[in-house]
Amino acid sequence: MAIKPVSVSQLNEYISRVLGTDPLLSFVTVRGEIEGIKYHASGHVYFSIADEASRINCFLPREKAAGLKTLLENGDSVVITGGVSVYKKTGSYSIYVREIEPEGAGAAATAFDELKAKLEKEGLFSRAHKKNLPEFPHKIGLVTSDTGAALKDMLSILDSRNRLVDIVLFPVLVQGDSAAADITRTINYIDENVDDIDVLIVGRGGGAPGDLACFNDEALARAIYKCHIPVISAVGHEIDFTIADFVADVRAETPTAAAQLAAPDTAEIMNRLKAVIDGLKAHASNKLMYETLRCDNLIMELKSSALKRIGDGEKALSSVGTVLSENNPEKILKSGYSIVTKDGKAVSSSSEISEGDRVEILFGDGRAKAEITGV
Repeated sequence: MAIKPVSVSQLNEYISRVLGTDPLLSFVTVRGEIEGIKYHASGHVYFSIADEASRINCFLPREKAAGLKTLLENGDSVVITGGVSVYKKTGSYSIYVREIEPEGAGAAATAFDELKAKLEKEGLFSRAHKKNLPEFPHKIGLVTSDTGAALKDMLSILDSRNRLVDIVLFPVLVQGDSAAADITRTINYIDENVDDIDVLIVGRGGGAPGDLACFNDEALARAIYKCHIPVISAVGHEIDFTIADFVADVRAETPTAAAQLAAPDTAEIMNRLKAVIDGLKAHASNKLMYETLRCDNLIMELKSSALKRIGDGEKALSSVGTVLSENNPEKILKSGYSIVTKDGKAVSSSSEISEGDRVEILFGDGRAKAEITGV
């Protein structure tokens, strides 16, 4: 059967979604030389990065370009970190640059790739180890900054979706040299000492790659991996990927998305329950109607059967009555016959009487007594 054709827009949209959700392409580090650089009036920078055989377009947003210490020039050897995306209008793909450094200065990206490869080889990213999120959690733990916008967003979402769930905040540093150790220590404490947390959300809001670096820590990754509580990572924006995202049981694109994943929407649940109840009511009503009709039919069948049996009984009684009437002794006697009895018993043979016996003779209209004078 022929495959239904799709539009160009649909195809580009699909490719965009595939690239946007691929962990490798969402956080890739590439080295090469700058070609065709253009500084746009908006502040954005457009260029290509190339090697001896290939080239790929790059886009550096103005907020990142504003932080450059020196202007980029054609021929510069650089290391860029970013995510591959599709420009849907033309179908061309490019790298959305989040960091750009001169060649040889990509130590952070190299360390990220090495740690990612190491932990993946050890099985810390294995789907077989990942725990399912509870469908109806009673208590959710938030491991994040108590002053960040992410906390406010998550609390707002949780309050709007589900007021039955309890929220416990475990405030931590989410940026700086001490942040990774603080988050690791907090997760280990919760894992070892807190028994009533059903799911943990670990993360922070968006920021520069350097701001998210604490979530690329090996000790933190191992703490998340061994935690007996399901962990949702919620670091940065949709395009940001950290080691914590790969090792967590579930990765949420943003803290807001994490809150939506953690707590079911009670309004939606009530709507589903109402639909189920309405369905049960309709089923019960139909069942009742069916059983009522069935009972009515049974009653009619029973009436019909009873009337037939009564009629058959009346016919049988009439027939028996006729037989009894025809064989009534009184009727027989009135026809000219008589019955001789001796000692109250009918005499059916002459051998039962002797000369001199006293007998009684029954007629149709009376009786008489006699003595046997000869046999």
